[in-house]
Amino acid sequence: MLTDYMVRCPYPGCRWSGSLLPSRNREAWRSATPATNEVTFECPRCRGVWHAVLVGDDVRPLPLDELVSPGA
Repeated sequence: MLTDYMVRCPYPGCRWSGSLLPSRNREAWRSATPATNEVTFECPRCRGVWHAVLVGDDVRPLPLDELVSPGA
């Protein structure tokens, strides 16, 4: 089953929040157990990409590689 998550964009100056489907690993839903514990999100506002790990039914964002805006 496809699962969306309540997330907040971690990029400085954006801070969009809402419900998102992971932008990669879209086929992970096909198996009973997800193939990975890491998911990737893309912000619909700033187009910044970030990674998170699955923790139960939630996700925990991983630190950004660079603390700059995605368009820079």
